[in-house]
Amino acid sequence: MRQIIIAILACGALAMQAQQTPQYSLYALNPYAFNPAYAGLENTLIANGVYRQQWSGLEGAPVTQHLNAHMPLYAISSGVGIRVENDVIGAHQISQGALSYNYQLQAGKNTLISLGVSVGFFQYVLDGSKLRAPQGSYIDPDFNHNDLLLPYGKERAGAPFVEAGVFAQINKFSLGASFQPVYAPTISNDLGVNPLPHGYFYAGYDLGVGENLNLKSALLVKSDLIKTQAEISFLAQWRQNIFAGASYRGFGTTSKDAAVLMAGLKLNDKTTLAYAFDVPLSALNTVNRGSHELMLRYSLNKPIGVGTLPPIIYNPRFF
Repeated sequence: MRQIIIAILACGALAMQAQQTPQYSLYALNPYAFNPAYAGLENTLIANGVYRQQWSGLEGAPVTQHLNAHMPLYAISSGVGIRVENDVIGAHQISQGALSYNYQLQAGKNTLISLGVSVGFFQYVLDGSKLRAPQGSYIDPDFNHNDLLLPYGKERAGAPFVEAGVFAQINKFSLGASFQPVYAPTISNDLGVNPLPHGYFYAGYDLGVGENLNLKSALLVKSDLIKTQAEISFLAQWRQNIFAGASYRGFGTTSKDAAVLMAGLKLNDKTTLAYAFDVPLSALNTVNRGSHELMLRYSLNKPIGVGTLPPIIYNPRFF
């Protein structure tokens, strides 16, 4: 099975036309991961670490590590952030880092609009030692692809990129749209990597029920202008300490992917641990045992910086 998967991935690498963005199940707890306009909107320092193992049991399946941090700059009505990410799929690896800035505009008593941009650099690596071709010879000590197009070592290519997004908070509602990337040049080498933009649309609604219960619903629609996938999530948090929820990813026969179970708890006043398990529903459900995602979140839980603090908007936070 591994040789079949790696061979398919290798063929795709030789004519790669897009940089596929990673999949995250806990997206509702980490909007900055896909929208630079969200930086600083929680009015304190936030840091997130995510580890995701997709399609467990399927060799060559995606494994992703993600780190980010963002904070407000009250004095200039702005937010800044940093994001680093590493995504490995079989013989493929994409690593990237980006810095973000946004400007936040008070558009009404209960409306805040943020316009953001990220600038970064990504590197694509193709590890030829992990490739297997049908006509190759791989019996020790011989290692030969018998294919002039396949490398034997690691081939690298990199390029800068620009991302952009907008995010609005209106009372209990949140709306956002972003593109990753807006701009990235074609890498003119034998790998033929040509990143294409992926669009994200996010909508969220927060509702406090009494003093102890908070409810959050979220929708995320992703598209590369060829295929579109939607995911809807529902989370309930009790006494600001523990939460649980579920989501469904993929509507229609061509995009059906997974049902997701989520849970988390506060380890202390500033640190939260969250976990998500994807129950596979796609055609790959016979060859994998689901996906695992672990998230560790840190919140300073107090205003930082200098200058006048922003106006208070009634928009209950989930954390």
